[in-house]
Amino acid sequence: MIYIEKDSTNTFALTLTENTSWVAPYWLFKFQWEFDMASDPIYWEGVDVSSYPSRYNLFDLEEGVDATFKIGQYTYTVYASVDPLTIDENTSEVGLEEVEEGRMVVNGTSTTIYD
Repeated sequence: MIYIEKDSTNTFALTLTENTSWVAPYWLFKFQWEFDMASDPIYWEGVDVSSYPSRYNLFDLEEGVDATFKIGQYTYTVYASVDPLTIDENTSEVGLEEVEEGRMVVNGTSTTIYD
């Protein structure tokens, strides 16, 4: 499980390399807010900063800069790509290798349930 604090730089570790057939892949994260499963997913290209990627993968995500989340629970899916990724309105996971699925919690203070 990933825990994210709003308006903060968050570091989290996953074990992705052991589940992929690619060497030094690019990582695409897809986050889906569980409160509204019909909402558009949030895509983020995670850069592995681990010194030991064969043991674990380490990511730094600055919430509000790299990606902006609403408070609550998300599902996430991580994909591996051999080619560099471009995150835009046409981003898709089609043709990428699915590596892991999980859950994420975004915590913070809010004045409304819609933040």
